[in-house]
Amino acid sequence: MIKKMTTNNVITIFDTHAHLDSNEFNVDRNLMLSHLGQPHEIDGQLIQVSGVIVPGTDLQSSRSSIEISLLGSGFYSAVGIHPNSDMRFIDKDWHEIKKLAERKEVIAIGETGLDRYKNITPIEKQIEIFCRHIELSIHVSKPILIHCRDAWDDVLPILHRYRNLTGVIHSFNGTSEQAEEVIERGFYISFAGQVTYRNEKFKTLHETAKTIPEECLLIETDSPYLIPHPFRGQLKRNEPSYAFMVAKRLAELRQSSVEHIAKITTQNAIKFINVK
Repeated sequence: MIKKMTTNNVITIFDTHAHLDSNEFNVDRNLMLSHLGQPHEIDGQLIQVSGVIVPGTDLQSSRSSIEISLLGSGFYSAVGIHPNSDMRFIDKDWHEIKKLAERKEVIAIGETGLDRYKNITPIEKQIEIFCRHIELSIHVSKPILIHCRDAWDDVLPILHRYRNLTGVIHSFNGTSEQAEEVIERGFYISFAGQVTYRNEKFKTLHETAKTIPEECLLIETDSPYLIPHPFRGQLKRNEPSYAFMVAKRLAELRQSSVEHIAKITTQNAIKFINVK
């Protein structure tokens, strides 16, 4: 259980996307989870994780996500099939995913979406499964977690087909124009470790991060992936605590304080998980 702290010098953060069921956590998962709610130092600042959304990427990880959510308050489950997952058993697995989506512990549908970067699954099949997730999201009245990598020209027209759809574009790496388009449709924008990277290729992302309305802003780690700067290359895995570094970078880019960014993204996350 993640315990709430009231210590004044502790910054509270909410990680809206962390694969805590991943094999990288097998050696110490229970210990790591038990420590999340305790104040601990990251980059010289005491932080405390108040919540984590654990997305499913296939049937087994969706079940694991629910198991983690049952550990206590602060852990939240999403169920779905990632576009790069093994699709050989999709029809059987999808039947089970639909049943899991009805459970009260599940607050969102996903991780789903489209990926032309890896393109492990043919894009036509990805689109079919993505649309199944969208329709399930609408049916159960729960928001959707969308993965979009090199596939904006596919994702945006699909989203335009549907009404009454809410959700988040996770690990956002698009442009201000793309962000504006999905925000107009009621979506949140979630930033992960890429926004902390100093490479020239992330300059557009940095500029986009300055433009997102506060009420649409979320932070995440995508743990165990996307280790943020300056720990990239030093750590073996990312963890929910390092969402603080995303908040810190957003504060720099937006000429705000990390306390403010942490506060508004936590408030937004709480609104997001209570969408009905």
